[in-house]
Amino acid sequence: MSSRRLYAPVVLGTLAAGGLAFFAASRTWAHVKVATDGLPSDSVDVTGADAQPLVSALALVVIAAALAVLASSPRVRRVVGAFTVLVALAAAAVVLLDGSALDNAVDHAVKESPAFTGAGDHDFTASAWKYVTVLALLLAAAFGAITAKLGATWPTMSSRYDAPAARPAVTAPQSDAEMWKALDEGRDPTQ
Repeated sequence: MSSRRLYAPVVLGTLAAGGLAFFAASRTWAHVKVATDGLPSDSVDVTGADAQPLVSALALVVIAAALAVLASSPRVRRVVGAFTVLVALAAAAVVLLDGSALDNAVDHAVKESPAFTGAGDHDFTASAWKYVTVLALLLAAAFGAITAKLGATWPTMSSRYDAPAARPAVTAPQSDAEMWKALDEGRDPTQ
């Protein structure tokens, strides 16, 4: 498979990986049932965004970087690809290495629960969404590495989307024949 054929799959894969990381970070990472004698029990859910809000923000940066590849020049694509690798790996490291953030978020959520009386140790059930987030971020880093390596060979937008160059001043035609001639040449006769 040629490197040019990887353009669309890599950009779409980066978008999908960033979107999956953002989605997984918004899912419930921990569930706690708070029960105290004499009070109704309460269920408390803690999302990844509650525990580590930086991860959701970095997932959005990955999505923006994937979109930037579409409009950037070949040299800039290398930078965007390397930036995507850096951001995705940093977000994955935040999730994996900061385990106390989830514990702290669960403790805070339990203390906010109406069933909490200040006593007791509450164990929580962790979900797999935390690891789905890490997997999506690692995929985004891999796609970023491919972009950094092969992005310079991918097609770019045409110059049709560039800002128009300064045009020399044209004097307005005086007669009807000159106006029709200007229209035939593709010029605006009113300028």
